[in-house]
Amino acid sequence: MWGALVGTIYELFESLYPTFWPFLPYWIIILTALALSPLTVVLPNAFKGQLTWPKKEDIPNEWTIHGKRYNLKSFYDQHPGGSWVLRAAKGSDCTGLFESCHTFIDRKVLLGMLDRFEIKDGVEASKPVMVYADPFYDDLKKMAREHFKGRPRGSHKMTAPHLALSASALVSYWFLIYMNVVHWQSWACVPLIGFLSWYLTGNMMHDGSHNALVSTPWINRALSHAAFPYGVNVSGWTIQHVTSHHIYPNLEDHDVDLYHFDPVLILKKGVGTVNIVLHYIRLVLFMSTSVAHLAMVVPYGVLVGHIDPKDGRAMYDRIENIKSLRAELRWDMLAELGMTLLFFVWCGYHNGFVNGICFQMSILTISGLFFAFFTQVSHLQEECHMDKVEDWDKLSFAMRQVKSSMDFSAESAAWGHVSGGLNTQAIHHCFPSISAMHLRAMYPGFREVCKKHGVELKESPSLSDFLLGFVAFSN
Repeated sequence: MWGALVGTIYELFESLYPTFWPFLPYWIIILTALALSPLTVVLPNAFKGQLTWPKKEDIPNEWTIHGKRYNLKSFYDQHPGGSWVLRAAKGSDCTGLFESCHTFIDRKVLLGMLDRFEIKDGVEASKPVMVYADPFYDDLKKMAREHFKGRPRGSHKMTAPHLALSASALVSYWFLIYMNVVHWQSWACVPLIGFLSWYLTGNMMHDGSHNALVSTPWINRALSHAAFPYGVNVSGWTIQHVTSHHIYPNLEDHDVDLYHFDPVLILKKGVGTVNIVLHYIRLVLFMSTSVAHLAMVVPYGVLVGHIDPKDGRAMYDRIENIKSLRAELRWDMLAELGMTLLFFVWCGYHNGFVNGICFQMSILTISGLFFAFFTQVSHLQEECHMDKVEDWDKLSFAMRQVKSSMDFSAESAAWGHVSGGLNTQAIHHCFPSISAMHLRAMYPGFREVCKKHGVELKESPSLSDFLLGFVAFSN
């Protein structure tokens, strides 16, 4: 018996890429909890009547923009950005999305186009929670228009050379995945596949999710799935990132990006609370599961209305229109989640269950570490957190975007390329519909506008300071 057990353990470790060995106990706990959750969480909540299944017909067709209510359902097919973004904004005050996605068209012209969709039933819309149209944002948009002046329409999307390079990465990515699952299963390819997963996330998925990749909405939508199967659930990403984080960055009761770091950020803080070595280990373990969490746990939790037992809150209930999002995007999330599970079944068929799962977890760990570093560290800094910014409620929309971000190496083409432009989060947050590949060239003008209006632009002096700022804040 003991010999068989030792043999099984040896086979397990033989199935793991060495990088993954220290992560194994943590991942076993996470996967076990996820596998048991239908019995330990979902069914008990169902019996208590706490699970809800909103329907589309129960959600009013209503969008609030600059203090007015509109019914944009009939505009789905005509909207230049496609129906997807309208579906994701339904039931909310989407003024922030409206402003940040329409950099090159005059605000008055756009609002005039919306007049025919206004709901005039005598019911007042909720007042805007912040100032969206201010001299600072107007000057930023003027700077962006000047930058692309004289260029062909759509030149603010991804450049053809970079799109070709990203397409080459996509082909290489799937070639390596197929050959490793069906033929090789070479551990030497694990770090490369993990990196390519991040590269496609930063350069194709992220731009695509903001309609910044190309001018055609359905192609943006299709290529936002480029990082599958080691990328995030795109429908869940739209809820978390596009409609929440980009409008309310670092605002605790609205920005669900912070929700993912609750296990770290809500721990008791103070000098000597946690040994710094243990803290580093905790952060690395936690960040290793970021992609798996967003690809499986988030869509699963949103779909079933999972209620976190530690605080009694349903997943993402801090989002204003979460009921509408669960109704509108349910089948999209379910289809993506189903495809992810089918991929793992395919891997298990070719490699065996244990061997296949271990191989995939090794890749997910590497892609998760890349993802967590480039997407989270910029905002989780002491100087960028809302509690540390004076007069936060008095800041306009654009000022919040700038003050909640920490940039690094803005002039570096290499870092801009590898990070998908996320080393310059402040300007990206102001212009999400402009491909991140243009941000480095726009940054000097961005600095000048910030300086003109006295808006502090936070730039880390070095990569080490950037990382240490995140570690200090999280502890």
